[in-house]
Parts: sequence; structure tokens; C-alpha cells
Amino acid sequence: MVMPSRFFCAVPALVLLFSVELSLAVEPPNPKDLTQGNWELNAAKSKFCKPAPRESRREIIDVGWGLISIYWTGINANGEPMDIRYVYRYDGDKYPANIKKPANESITWELVSPFRVEFTHWSKDNKITEVLVRTVTSDGQEMTQSRKYVGAEECVDIQVFQRR
Repeated sequence: MVMPSRFFCAVPALVLLFSVELSLAVEPPNPKDLTQGNWELNAAKSKFCKPAPRESRREIIDVGWGLISIYWTGINANGEPMDIRYVYRYDGDKYPANIKKPANESITWELVSPFRVEFTHWSKDNKITEVLVRTVTSDGQEMTQSRKYVGAEECVDIQVFQRR
């Protein structure tokens, strides 16, 4: 059977398309902690208990001395800019939930694996207010963050981020 010439023209085009798609993937900056890097919220894949932000981005970097820095920006549900910064170590100690202004909560962090970080928010009176988990896909291109509010109605936020 003779294959139509269209088939042979399509094969190189598919190979080119596949190789271009692979080259668009952003390499994770730290194979020991795949949550590090620049992330953009994919609102269409996310679910929120409270009003969803209009935009949300995270820049998560290792700043040295065992510290991780997060710079969280975007636009909240009310249209106001978000500008939240915090630093932490994976040592179980409590770190302020915001270093740009006085924090009402602290956070403890645990690096479970390169693909999973678990963290807990604590009130000033030492009560757990939120339990969160970040997981990254095996290709390192998508991060899902679940957030369970403690003491509130039973609801879990699911935020899905794409690596930028």
C-alpha cells in the first residue's frame, strides 16, 4: 500500500510541534525542592472557598543560609494589589506569615519530598488556622496547593499554578 504524500509531510510537522512544545517547558531551578521557581495561578483549574483572586503569582527562591523566600503578588478579589513576602526554613520553627508588615500568623514548613511541601498556619494564641500542601507534577510544570481552613466551614481551596 502506498501512503499518501500528505502523511509524510505531516510527520515532520508533528515532530517539530512536539519538540517546540518540549522546549517551552521551564526547567525547575532546584531539583531538591520543585516548588521553587516562578508560578502563575490557573484560575480555570482552581477552586476557592472564598472569593478568588483575579491574579496570583508566586516567586519562590532559595536565598541562601537555608532560607526560602516567597514573593506573592497579584490582584485580590476586590481588585486590590497583593504584595506579600515571607521567608522560612524547613526546620519546623515558626516564621511570620508576612515580613512586609506585622504578621497576625506564623507558619511552620516541612519539605516532605522534592515534589511535596506541607505547611501550617498558627494564630498568635498558638492555634492552627490553616493546613496547606503544595505538590508539583513529575514534569515540574504544574503545582497544586490545597488549603484547609480549620474551624471554618468544611471547604478546601485547590489552587493550580503553572510554572512561568
